[in-house]
Amino acid sequence: MESTLSFISEKLQNAGDTVEEIQNVGNTERLVSVVAGVLLTFYGLKHKETLLGKGLTFAGGLLMTRGTSGFCPVNKAVGRDTSMA
Repeated sequence: MESTLSFISEKLQNAGDTVEEIQNVGNTERLVSVVAGVLLTFYGLKHKETLLGKGLTFAGGLLMTRGTSGFCPVNKAVGRDTSMA
């Protein structure tokens, strides 16, 4: 039982470090991503019967995810990190 509690405690202490390591998008960029994502999603849902509307809804969802999580797989692939800027 003691080893389980110490394991959980260690994981919880390291959780904050993991978040810092994962984020690669700065705060301004995150805010712009969320706003743009909401706008694209709203417009896409208004035109959801068209292929363009579906694509815009999908792209808006990706931007909202990028903004809320602070992680961008494209940034990671090219080695870009704006979270410290």
